[in-house]
Amino acid sequence: MAICAECKSFFSVPDNADDYEPGKGDCVIEEKDEKGKYWLSKSTMDKEHCEKFKSKKV
Repeated sequence: MAICAECKSFFSVPDNADDYEPGKGDCVIEEKDEKGKYWLSKSTMDKEHCEKFKSKKV
């Protein structure tokens, strides 16, 4: 199964951050609407299933 760390939208929390936990990161997804582009960001733990998964490898 794919995990968050393998997704191009996942950015892990640095080791020296106050809220660091292994597997914790931010999921940042670009969206578009009639007004333009914007980014949605949410904190996440390493999941094995996500409907918006996009592999880092091409």
